[in-house]
Amino acid sequence: MLATALVVAAHYIAPVQLERLERLTLDWRFLMRGPEQPSGDVVIVAYDEASIRSFGRLPVDRSLMAQAIDRVAAEGAKAIALDFLYLEPQKNLDHRVRTVLEALAGGRPASDPLAKDARRLADESAADVDLAGAIGRAGNVVLAFAMSEDSGEELPPGSVIDWAYPYSSSACEPPAVYQFGPRIQAPIPSLADSAVLGGTVNVNFDVDGSPRAELMASALDGYCFPPLPFAAAAAYLDIPWSKGNIGIAFGEHLQIGDRQITVGIDNELVVNYFGATGTIPTISYAEVISGRLPTGVFENRLVFFGTRVLGGIDVFRTPFDGNLPGVERNATVAERLLHGGNIVQPIWSGIASLAAVVLLGALSAFIARFLATGPSIAANGALAAGWFVLGYVALFPYGIWLNVLYPVVSIVLNAAVQLAFRTIAEERNRRRAEVDLKRSEERYALAARGANDGLWDWDMLSGTFYTSPRWQQMLGLRGDRMAGLPGDWFDRVHRDDIDTLRAAIDAHLSGSSTHLEQELRMRHADGEDRWVVVRGMAVRDSNGRASRFAGSMTDITARKLAERQLMFNALHSHLTGLPNRALLIDRTDQALQLWSRDKNADVVMAVLDLDRFGHFNESLGQKVGDDILIMVARNLEQAMRPDDTLAHLGEDEFAVTRFIAGNVEEQVEELIGTLKSVLAERLNIAERSLEIEASIGFVIASQAAGAAADELLRDANLALYRAKAQGRNQIVRFEPSMHQSAMKRFGLEADLKRAIAAGDQLELFYQPIIDMKDGHVHGFEALIRWRHPERGMISPIDFIPLAEDTDMIVEIGRKSIMEAARQIAAWMPAEGEPPQIAVNVSGKQFMAAGLLEDIERTLKVTGIPKGSLKLEVTESLIMDNPERTAEILRKVIAMGCKVSIDDFGTGYSSLSHLHRFPFHTLKIDRSFVMRITDSREGLEIVRVISSLAHILERDVVAEGVETEEQAAALAKLGIQFGQGYLWSKPLPAGEASVFLAKNRQKFARH
Repeated sequence: MLATALVVAAHYIAPVQLERLERLTLDWRFLMRGPEQPSGDVVIVAYDEASIRSFGRLPVDRSLMAQAIDRVAAEGAKAIALDFLYLEPQKNLDHRVRTVLEALAGGRPASDPLAKDARRLADESAADVDLAGAIGRAGNVVLAFAMSEDSGEELPPGSVIDWAYPYSSSACEPPAVYQFGPRIQAPIPSLADSAVLGGTVNVNFDVDGSPRAELMASALDGYCFPPLPFAAAAAYLDIPWSKGNIGIAFGEHLQIGDRQITVGIDNELVVNYFGATGTIPTISYAEVISGRLPTGVFENRLVFFGTRVLGGIDVFRTPFDGNLPGVERNATVAERLLHGGNIVQPIWSGIASLAAVVLLGALSAFIARFLATGPSIAANGALAAGWFVLGYVALFPYGIWLNVLYPVVSIVLNAAVQLAFRTIAEERNRRRAEVDLKRSEERYALAARGANDGLWDWDMLSGTFYTSPRWQQMLGLRGDRMAGLPGDWFDRVHRDDIDTLRAAIDAHLSGSSTHLEQELRMRHADGEDRWVVVRGMAVRDSNGRASRFAGSMTDITARKLAERQLMFNALHSHLTGLPNRALLIDRTDQALQLWSRDKNADVVMAVLDLDRFGHFNESLGQKVGDDILIMVARNLEQAMRPDDTLAHLGEDEFAVTRFIAGNVEEQVEELIGTLKSVLAERLNIAERSLEIEASIGFVIASQAAGAAADELLRDANLALYRAKAQGRNQIVRFEPSMHQSAMKRFGLEADLKRAIAAGDQLELFYQPIIDMKDGHVHGFEALIRWRHPERGMISPIDFIPLAEDTDMIVEIGRKSIMEAARQIAAWMPAEGEPPQIAVNVSGKQFMAAGLLEDIERTLKVTGIPKGSLKLEVTESLIMDNPERTAEILRKVIAMGCKVSIDDFGTGYSSLSHLHRFPFHTLKIDRSFVMRITDSREGLEIVRVISSLAHILERDVVAEGVETEEQAAALAKLGIQFGQGYLWSKPLPAGEASVFLAKNRQKFARH
């Protein structure tokens, strides 16, 4: 009974680990049972990905929620449960925007229409009114609330107290009832007063983080509150919430109408999951709002509203699913409360498990001691399996959770201890027997066994041939069926190796080699070949003639297979098994050699790249991505000709080489058509039907810019790059101009690197920013220009994209910031402030490490005043990563720089986003300014942007002003600053200095 004592001790030494294992066995039992089909009386309305695309991210707009409740109630729902916490009122606008609007209203007369509109917008809170009305109209809505350790109210509101159990068997306080926290997170009063009931949504997790049980009572301030599923079930059954109808007897049962539902010692029910996500019938929130609903889908149903969003936080691990939404967990509990199938762990289950540990452990030890090893293992295995089956049957269908782990461990340990004692005794007897073996025989047996080689001995005088048992075992032979002649050896050597072996033997016997060592293949008794290495040495007489020839044979089949696999891996993709780039180049070279001998033939190479493959990896996981690549490879393989070479070049890129003997254009068209047809097929992977698109570039050898295989691959890739640039699912044929463009870009890239290193080719031009009220210079925008020593001035359109692609833009931007700051210092007047200079910052420079350090160093070196250096970032840049962008901009402003948002209106910002970002200036894009005088639409867009900036108390700069009419229209809209060719083109530093000096003189005279 030593093992039984160990089990009991382990329960006290490592209870958490054992508890974790027991819950794992519970999950196994669920998996053995498999999914079950719910009754259909409970339906989920899920705010899912489709709803997010239609109505925005969480939280759900309460006016929309009101529409959804009205729709579901109209469809005949018997009860509605909202798995959302409504802790705060929903205002129509962000608090910072409301502050701006209230300030605007406070500065104007009460009768001013603009002041009235501002107050109305700031105070609107219609969503809560809508939702409370919908809840009241439905008359059967159950709300969620939660307990908390550190947030919420200390005492439950009166409306929530009405939701407590009307009856409990004793005082509602710990330890009789679990308390999640001393505070309550209750719905706002208007909603709570409209609801018929409410329930908690707190979750109690097991030691491994899975919420297997639902606590049916939670204590707070002397009240016992039910969970949301119980309240929803009571509302569905239309049972009055009163003593005699609703109550709980702690550790015994729940009362719901005339039914009693047994609960565990901790007032909990084990959640009897039906299956994976989606087992409970689920309707998208978007479908409810749109009205596209199956007939009668909500009629006489209990409807749960909740979220089901990929990557959401309200998800839980279950035996069937790692991400079950919380709303489906609550719906599962409600379904089981309504229709049975609840699981409990009664107090007597622990006593039963302890009795099983002792009795089954003793029985296991008895079996292991008195039965032979084999039968003992089988009997104890059956004993453990029997207890597991008993635990399974108790769980399904009787709903009783018995501890399976402890008794099984007791059985295994008791059997193992008894078998160990027996093994030790048997081993002691065996060793005594081995002592009686002769030492010589022992040495020989140990040597032969240690080498693991087969031994052979050829008596050259008598012609007999001896082989050891290990030699025979290597080839699957039996000693009584061997002739004892050299033919036993030579007749089994592979026909391609026999001549080489005989030559090596003759060379050694004649004295040409010191020993025999040869790798060869020998036929096994099963008909397969085995690779072996044969070693041997001859024993010679006094005349030097070989009288005996003996040696060993070692099986090297595994090594040969490993070498072959290594060779295969070196030339093939490890994922798809297709040839890799090296093998593709080799086979393409062979095809090109055939083409060189037949001028009517040709070679075509096509390279294809799967579009948006990264999206599949990110959204569905790398395993699905690998499955996509494997399935595409298999589909392409089936469509290829036997002499085609299909290669996997890496990641999502494939290539095909085909030798064409005649009708070149027709054959090329057929190949491309085959690739398109294969790629158009939908892929069924992981229970999903996926549509794959690919870009294809191809080249014909006779039209390529190069003659070698790697040059052919280069040209096909150039065509592929052109296809990718044109959009998804494009096919492009290589043209020599593509190679010329690539070489030109390569040369331009090298020149740009030299220009950055030289430091005297890239310079800043400055375009004035004019105060349109009086015409004085407000500042400048610094624009980079490249003065090439041979090609002259190169347009930024030609080199800025190249700098972005190669990351050289980071170094260019760093130098531009320093040069602009030095120019500010040079323009510092004797009195007053210097003009502001705005420097454009690219997305890569903004997100690269070191930006803040560069700015800090620049300000320190130049000593320019705070606010004189301004960084311009585009609207699209700030929206790519709003949180990180806002953080960096705050640090930039804290250093003493200003921030301007460039090209405003061309991206996707809005009032709800813009106020989150720290900035000083909005720059209206030139595309809007150009249309301001001839398009009402353009005028209105500029008016809206200007009004927005004024509300947020920001400056506005209009770019691209070219005519007096445009300037007048902008000034009329209240826009103070303008920039464009009306006043000046971008100027080199010297000319900009003259422009600034003249402007200063002009205003000095006034």
